Amino acid sequence: MKKQFVYLLAALIIVITGCQKESSFEQPATLSEGSLQSDINSDCLPKTVNGVYEVGEDLIGTTNNITVDINVTKTGTYDVRTDTINGIFFRGTGTVTTVGVNTITLRGSGTPFAAGTFNFMVSYDSTFCDVQVDVLPAGAGGPSTFSLVSGGTPANCASAVVSGIYVKDAALNTTNYIDVAVNVSVIGTYTITAAGGGMIFTKSGAFITTGNQTVRLTATGTPATAGANVVTFSLPAGGCTFNINVVAPAVYTVDCPSSLVGGTYQAGTALGASNTITLSLNITTAGPVSITTTAVNGMVFSGAANFTTTGTQSLVLTGSGTPTAGGTFNIPVPTSCNVPVTVAAAPSVDWKFTAGSTTYQGTSLSAILTSVLPPTISLAFTGINGANDQIGLNLIDVSGTISNNETYSTVLSASNSAVFLFQIAGGTDNLSNDATRNITFTITSHNTTTKTITGKFNGQAKNNAGTTVAITNGEFTAVYL
Repeated sequence: MKKQFVYLLAALIIVITGCQKESSFEQPATLSEGSLQSDINSDCLPKTVNGVYEVGEDLIGTTNNITVDINVTKTGTYDVRTDTINGIFFRGTGTVTTVGVNTITLRGSGTPFAAGTFNFMVSYDSTFCDVQVDVLPAGAGGPSTFSLVSGGTPANCASAVVSGIYVKDAALNTTNYIDVAVNVSVIGTYTITAAGGGMIFTKSGAFITTGNQTVRLTATGTPATAGANVVTFSLPAGGCTFNINVVAPAVYTVDCPSSLVGGTYQAGTALGASNTITLSLNITTAGPVSITTTAVNGMVFSGAANFTTTGTQSLVLTGSGTPTAGGTFNIPVPTSCNVPVTVAAAPSVDWKFTAGSTTYQGTSLSAILTSVLPPTISLAFTGINGANDQIGLNLIDVSGTISNNETYSTVLSASNSAVFLFQIAGGTDNLSNDATRNITFTITSHNTTTKTITGKFNGQAKNNAGTTVAITNGEFTAVYL
């Protein structure tokens, strides 16, 4: 299998003849590393869509933009962008100087040509999440006309459905929101806000259809008073009210030696539902408990429950984030103790790239730097991963030197050339370049003493069906013979 793949790669390597010229550019800045924040449905979390989107109206980046959060594990430059849908896209570039959660603004560009709700995929480093943008029909960019579905005397918001646990003096989070039914008579933009008891619920957007529909209002603030708190909607839905029950927090202690750590942990691998810390609590006064640890080595654990009885109870904290290093790290449980979590070192990665929304990575099989037709030289690199997927790269340099900042294109031109091939195990599909789908390689370092060449690559490939597949976040390290 490995030999057949090498032969297939070799068959694609064509000696480039004729007069070719090198290209060189400024040394690229250090790229940041990290991940987008998202919920279990892959929606960006948190996310804010700003501005009005109307068919035929050009987007203005200062007003038509979206904000998302990235959890930065390595500072440097960033390029956070969406795909292009309905004639528009969003992109944010810059530099992050602090590790941890950073809020990034992606400015909109283009002109929408169709009305509707469109799902944009946001990408950063090798992670993805989704943002929905509502586009109004041409001429419908003004305020909408709507009413809340209410009932009772006096009027109350019978349709308001409250989610989450509301605890006195505990800040609200993404689990706290309300869903409210509205009846739209004229489409257009809207802002709905309700407030009371130190809590604010709000949502802005656009109604693109008339009739009954449900709007989710996210919460901010901190409940100040236990008991029934009256929440009132602002104009244009003034006078509509509903109650939120705010409870006093439980009184408890944590039996730290009984804490159990679940799941496996490896540097560079995002935590999931199986990564947990189970705490043993001694509840002396019944009520809700909400615990979120501070970030350590890129990991955060959080959990909440409403305990209605006293005595020994268990609370599961679920992990999020991506550990950045291997070792044993103490996770601090607020006002209680530390729980040790052991993280395995990251596996050796000599190559990686993202094809569409799937990331592949693995180790090197071979790297050979050889003379083709002097002075032309060729770097042939092959790699494999645990699933037996195999990658083949070939860089052909007409000058006889592979230098920092040089670029190599898979589309034949008067410059250095390249070949890209990726074979998924079992022969179910291949990815490769062709005459119209270009992948560009940029050399980031060449150490002739250690015989090590590193580089990055991005562009487009085709699969067996001839469909174009985006190749992003490509990297390789070749230690050649």
